[in-house]
Amino acid sequence: MKRLLRRIKRALSPSGDLTSRTILGGLWTAITNASGRILQITLLVVLARLLSPGDFGLYGIATLTLTALQRFSRLGFDTALIQRHEENVDSYLDTVFTLQILRGVALAGVAFLAAPLVAEFFSEPRATPILRVIALSSVIRGLYNPGIVYLEKNLEFHKKFVHSFSRAASRFVVSIGYALVSPTVWALVVGAVAGKFVQLLVSYVIHDYRPWPRFDRERAAEMVNYGKWIFGSSAISFFYSEGDDIFVGRILGSGSLGAYQIAYQLSNAPATEVAHTISRVSMPAYSKIQDDERALREGFHRVLQLSSLASVPMGVGIAVVAPVFVPTFLGDGWEMMVAPMQVLAVFAVLRSVRTCASPLFRALNQPDYTAKIHAVRLAVMVVTIVPLTGSFGLAGTALSVLLTSAVGIPIATAWVIRLIGDDLRSLGGVVGVPIAGSLLMGGCAFAVRRVVNQAAGATASFVATVFAGVVVYGLFVLAVEWRYEIGIRNFVGQFKGSL
Repeated sequence: MKRLLRRIKRALSPSGDLTSRTILGGLWTAITNASGRILQITLLVVLARLLSPGDFGLYGIATLTLTALQRFSRLGFDTALIQRHEENVDSYLDTVFTLQILRGVALAGVAFLAAPLVAEFFSEPRATPILRVIALSSVIRGLYNPGIVYLEKNLEFHKKFVHSFSRAASRFVVSIGYALVSPTVWALVVGAVAGKFVQLLVSYVIHDYRPWPRFDRERAAEMVNYGKWIFGSSAISFFYSEGDDIFVGRILGSGSLGAYQIAYQLSNAPATEVAHTISRVSMPAYSKIQDDERALREGFHRVLQLSSLASVPMGVGIAVVAPVFVPTFLGDGWEMMVAPMQVLAVFAVLRSVRTCASPLFRALNQPDYTAKIHAVRLAVMVVTIVPLTGSFGLAGTALSVLLTSAVGIPIATAWVIRLIGDDLRSLGGVVGVPIAGSLLMGGCAFAVRRVVNQAAGATASFVATVFAGVVVYGLFVLAVEWRYEIGIRNFVGQFKGSL
């Protein structure tokens, strides 16, 4: 048994050439994100049975505020260090550690003082103590070991899995345990803080760098110069990514905010996590081949292909099963989230495709491209969110978000073509198969859902719809691979060779 475990460990540890390390990194990132998302979705479903939409809305107000503070103070030091050519960046880490401590303390202080004003803005006085407690997570985050940047820089995603999963697992256990004893919003709050604390401890276990507060002005200036566009992108992205939440919480109340946020998380989790998994691995890989245009083009095609093959059918599938998923798993009181969940599932598809461009921009030292796209998307949201919400409620808010994603795709595509010497026809060919297969799958799954729901109810309809979608899409992709060889067998062969 010990020998078997050692062999598995060697197989799943990064070694060999860049392709093998990237594939293994993708596997570990997929395991990390999938396990985390499974825990998160399970947590949401369990707590939805114990808590009300209003409880989730209160927690959402607190996390929304903390997210705002984090986005408006992000300088992208981790991305700057990953992008650098040199393998050893120890000389920067103490400066990073010093700045992240100062940032964490400052964010917690601002959140504590601003809590009453935030509660007044959302007309929810109960949000004040919740925000003040959850602000502790900023202090905890500031104490993380900065050496964990090497986990991504060196494609050591097997260690990244341990670091990420520790937070998700501890949050899951603490939140559910608390909710079973006291089913209130505090189950979410205490679980979130506990998860951050456990992750802090793990950051020092999985990497042997031991930081000390020091400050090097020259090193800081280098990182700030790169990170200024990360800051700009992060600040602007807050308004378009969280602006809908602010609008719903302010205008429609905490109950609607809770339902909307759960709809967003459930609809976006599978599709976008696949894209983020692949993209997170691709950024350090792109950085290592940033001077080779042909290699970049081939790598981007592979990233876009893998992301689309997985994320497009997931998004379409969620849109189809939402009407039977909600009553089956969440129960009464959550009906308002069905329509926005369907619209946001389509948004997730567009988001997963667009996300593939961001790591390429950053690796090629063009982080300003992402910031500029975010600015355009924000403008679209500002113009559309009020009239669409007024006409269609929560579904209208989701439609506004969908439009913001749609407008960013042609801009990102044009810049990708220029950076890697590509053309629109070849990119269209990469995503054509998953789109065609997903539309076929969606039509068949919709027909199955209607027939089975009328005959046997929501639960049976959910099971039958998912099964039909998986079978139809799987057969379609296999048939296309057998006839046209779109690269799936080649990828499987590379994957086996990397083990």
